[in-house]
Amino acid sequence: MFDRTRVTFLLLFLVLGSSVLTADNPQDAVGFWKTVDRGKGFTTSVIAVYIREDCLEGRIIVSYDEQTGAFIETFHAPMQRVSKLKGNPYLLGINLFWGLKRAENRWVGGKVFDPRSGNTFRCEVWVEKDVLILRGQVGPFGLNNRFYPALKEDFPPDFILPNLISIESIIPVT
Repeated sequence: MFDRTRVTFLLLFLVLGSSVLTADNPQDAVGFWKTVDRGKGFTTSVIAVYIREDCLEGRIIVSYDEQTGAFIETFHAPMQRVSKLKGNPYLLGINLFWGLKRAENRWVGGKVFDPRSGNTFRCEVWVEKDVLILRGQVGPFGLNNRFYPALKEDFPPDFILPNLISIESIIPVT
Protein backbone atom coordinates (compact mmCIF):
# COMPACT_ATOMS: atom_id res chain seq x y z
CA MET A 1 0.00 0.00 0.00
CA PHE A 2 2.77 2.40 0.95
CA ASP A 3 4.67 1.73 -2.30
CA ARG A 4 1.55 2.24 -4.42
CA THR A 5 0.90 5.59 -2.74
CA ARG A 6 4.51 6.64 -3.26
CA VAL A 7 4.40 5.65 -6.96
CA THR A 8 1.09 7.51 -7.44
CA PHE A 9 2.51 10.59 -5.74
CA LEU A 10 5.68 10.41 -7.86
CA LEU A 11 3.69 10.09 -11.09
CA LEU A 12 1.42 12.97 -10.07
CA PHE A 13 4.45 15.10 -9.22
CA LEU A 14 6.09 14.34 -12.57
CA VAL A 15 2.94 15.17 -14.54
CA LEU A 16 2.18 18.36 -12.66
CA GLY A 17 5.83 19.31 -12.44
CA SER A 18 6.34 19.00 -16.19
CA SER A 19 3.36 21.25 -16.92
CA VAL A 20 4.71 23.84 -14.52
CA LEU A 21 8.12 23.65 -16.18
CA THR A 22 6.70 24.21 -19.65
CA ALA A 23 4.77 27.26 -18.43
CA ASP A 24 8.12 28.81 -17.48
CA ASN A 25 9.65 28.25 -20.91
CA PRO A 26 10.24 31.63 -22.61
CA GLN A 27 9.64 30.01 -25.98
CA ASP A 28 5.99 29.21 -25.07
CA ALA A 29 4.80 32.54 -26.46
CA VAL A 30 6.71 32.17 -29.73
CA GLY A 31 4.63 31.01 -32.69
CA PHE A 32 1.43 31.80 -34.54
CA TRP A 33 -1.67 32.90 -32.62
CA LYS A 34 -5.17 33.97 -33.64
CA THR A 35 -7.88 36.25 -32.32
CA VAL A 36 -11.42 34.92 -32.44
CA ASP A 37 -14.75 36.75 -32.51
CA ARG A 38 -16.37 35.64 -29.25
CA GLY A 39 -19.94 35.79 -30.53
CA LYS A 40 -19.55 34.28 -33.99
CA GLY A 41 -16.48 32.11 -33.42
CA PHE A 42 -14.51 33.00 -36.56
CA THR A 43 -10.87 34.06 -36.77
CA THR A 44 -10.32 37.83 -37.04
CA SER A 45 -6.51 37.90 -37.27
CA VAL A 46 -3.38 35.81 -37.02
CA ILE A 47 -0.24 37.16 -35.40
CA ALA A 48 3.36 35.98 -35.48
CA VAL A 49 5.15 36.18 -32.13
CA TYR A 50 8.94 35.99 -32.17
CA ILE A 51 12.06 36.95 -30.23
CA ARG A 52 14.32 39.69 -31.58
CA GLU A 53 17.45 40.67 -29.62
CA ASP A 54 16.14 38.97 -26.43
CA CYS A 55 12.81 40.86 -26.65
CA LEU A 56 9.41 39.42 -27.47
CA GLU A 57 7.67 41.05 -30.44
CA GLY A 58 4.53 40.41 -32.44
CA ARG A 59 2.82 41.56 -35.60
CA ILE A 60 -0.35 40.76 -37.51
CA ILE A 61 0.33 38.58 -40.54
CA VAL A 62 -3.23 37.73 -41.66
CA SER A 63 -6.31 39.93 -41.36
CA TYR A 64 -10.00 39.03 -41.64
CA ASP A 65 -13.09 41.26 -41.60
CA GLU A 66 -14.16 41.66 -37.97
CA GLN A 67 -17.87 41.68 -38.92
CA THR A 68 -18.01 38.74 -41.34
CA GLY A 69 -14.77 36.79 -40.96
CA ALA A 70 -14.03 37.22 -44.68
CA PHE A 71 -10.35 37.24 -45.65
CA ILE A 72 -8.88 40.73 -46.21
CA GLU A 73 -5.10 40.55 -46.56
CA THR A 74 -1.75 39.06 -45.55
CA PHE A 75 1.51 40.76 -44.68
CA HIS A 76 2.83 39.47 -48.04
CA ALA A 77 0.40 41.85 -49.83
CA PRO A 78 -0.82 44.42 -47.26
CA MET A 79 -3.59 46.89 -48.12
CA GLN A 80 -4.91 48.61 -44.97
CA ARG A 81 -3.00 51.66 -43.79
CA VAL A 82 -2.72 53.20 -40.33
CA SER A 83 -3.70 56.84 -40.78
CA LYS A 84 -2.84 57.68 -37.17
CA LEU A 85 0.88 57.04 -37.73
CA LYS A 86 3.50 59.13 -39.51
CA GLY A 87 3.81 58.04 -43.13
CA ASN A 88 0.57 56.01 -43.02
CA PRO A 89 2.34 52.62 -42.89
CA TYR A 90 0.55 49.38 -43.68
CA LEU A 91 -1.16 47.81 -40.67
CA LEU A 92 0.38 44.45 -41.52
CA GLY A 93 3.77 46.10 -42.03
CA ILE A 94 4.41 47.18 -38.43
CA ASN A 95 4.78 45.55 -35.04
CA LEU A 96 1.73 45.25 -32.83
CA PHE A 97 3.87 44.86 -29.69
CA TRP A 98 7.60 45.00 -28.95
CA GLY A 99 10.29 45.43 -26.30
CA LEU A 100 9.09 42.79 -23.84
CA LYS A 101 11.79 41.32 -21.59
CA ARG A 102 11.59 37.94 -19.89
CA ALA A 103 10.77 38.08 -16.15
CA GLU A 104 10.02 34.74 -14.48
CA ASN A 105 6.85 33.34 -16.08
CA ARG A 106 5.92 36.32 -18.30
CA TRP A 107 7.26 38.97 -20.64
CA VAL A 108 7.12 42.54 -19.24
CA GLY A 109 8.08 46.14 -19.91
CA GLY A 110 6.98 46.28 -23.52
CA LYS A 111 4.74 48.48 -25.62
CA VAL A 112 1.59 47.65 -27.56
CA PHE A 113 0.19 49.80 -30.36
CA ASP A 114 -3.58 50.25 -30.80
CA PRO A 115 -4.13 50.97 -34.50
CA ARG A 116 -7.71 52.21 -33.90
CA SER A 117 -6.74 54.97 -31.49
CA GLY A 118 -3.13 55.47 -32.59
CA ASN A 119 -2.05 55.18 -28.95
CA THR A 120 0.77 53.14 -27.48
CA PHE A 121 0.42 51.49 -24.07
CA ARG A 122 2.61 49.55 -21.66
CA CYS A 123 2.09 45.81 -21.96
CA GLU A 124 3.00 42.38 -20.74
CA VAL A 125 2.49 38.92 -22.24
CA TRP A 126 2.15 35.45 -20.79
CA VAL A 127 0.80 32.05 -21.77
CA GLU A 128 -1.84 30.45 -19.56
CA LYS A 129 -3.41 27.08 -20.43
CA ASP A 130 -2.36 27.33 -24.11
CA VAL A 131 -3.77 30.87 -24.43
CA LEU A 132 -1.48 33.82 -25.06
CA ILE A 133 -2.59 36.83 -23.04
CA LEU A 134 -1.52 40.33 -24.06
CA ARG A 135 -2.32 42.89 -21.37
CA GLY A 136 -2.24 46.55 -22.34
CA GLN A 137 -1.98 48.93 -19.39
CA VAL A 138 -2.63 52.58 -18.59
CA GLY A 139 -1.67 53.39 -15.02
CA PRO A 140 -3.22 50.77 -12.73
CA PHE A 141 -5.83 49.78 -15.33
CA GLY A 142 -5.47 47.18 -18.04
CA LEU A 143 -7.23 45.17 -20.69
CA ASN A 144 -6.43 41.58 -21.64
CA ASN A 145 -6.56 40.31 -25.22
CA ARG A 146 -6.60 36.55 -25.70
CA PHE A 147 -4.90 34.75 -28.57
CA TYR A 148 -5.35 31.06 -29.35
CA PRO A 149 -2.97 28.76 -31.21
CA ALA A 150 -3.42 29.29 -34.96
CA LEU A 151 -4.34 26.19 -36.95
CA LYS A 152 -3.74 25.43 -40.62
CA GLU A 153 -7.33 26.42 -41.47
CA ASP A 154 -6.78 29.89 -39.96
CA PHE A 155 -4.49 30.78 -42.86
CA PRO A 156 -5.58 31.49 -46.44
CA PRO A 157 -4.95 28.70 -48.98
CA ASP A 158 -1.36 28.66 -50.29
CA PHE A 159 -0.23 31.09 -47.57
CA ILE A 160 3.51 30.81 -46.92
CA LEU A 161 4.29 30.97 -43.21
CA PRO A 162 7.04 33.45 -42.40
CA ASN A 163 10.25 32.28 -40.79
CA LEU A 164 10.00 33.66 -37.24
CA ILE A 165 13.75 34.27 -37.17
CA SER A 166 13.74 36.54 -40.21
CA ILE A 167 10.61 38.68 -39.68
CA GLU A 168 11.57 42.34 -39.93
CA SER A 169 10.92 44.35 -36.80
CA ILE A 170 9.24 47.68 -37.58
CA ILE A 171 8.30 49.74 -34.52
CA PRO A 172 5.38 52.16 -35.13
CA VAL A 173 6.34 55.85 -35.05
CA THR A 174 3.58 58.12 -33.70
